[in-house]
Amino acid sequence: GAHERTFVAIKPDGVQRRLVGEIIRRFERKGLQLVGMKLLQASEELLKEHYVALRDRPFYSQLVKYMSSGPVVAMVWQGLDVVKTVRTMIGETNPAESRPGTIRGDFCVEVSK
Repeated sequence: GAHERTFVAIKPDGVQRRLVGEIIRRFERKGLQLVGMKLLQASEELLKEHYVALRDRPFYSQLVKYMSSGPVVAMVWQGLDVVKTVRTMIGETNPAESRPGTIRGDFCVEVSK
């Protein structure tokens, strides 16, 4: 597998619930390397650009509003097959369908609030 990089964002409820350290620890335990991290208050403009592929989805405006409701942690992780590894570790998009042991399954990190 290739040495790749991937973007991960911890959403406002994850920051508010103090899950940042635990989430970082899980990725590090898997042997992934954190190569960039920033705590930021994302503007609606930035979020609309980031989620442009979801523009026509019914939850789009709610997602943008929620993601701008508090600080997020933006991270870049690097490692072998990091895209696939991170996707598996995070779990299904819908937390209700995520298995125990995944980040969404364990912490019920919501996509919309």
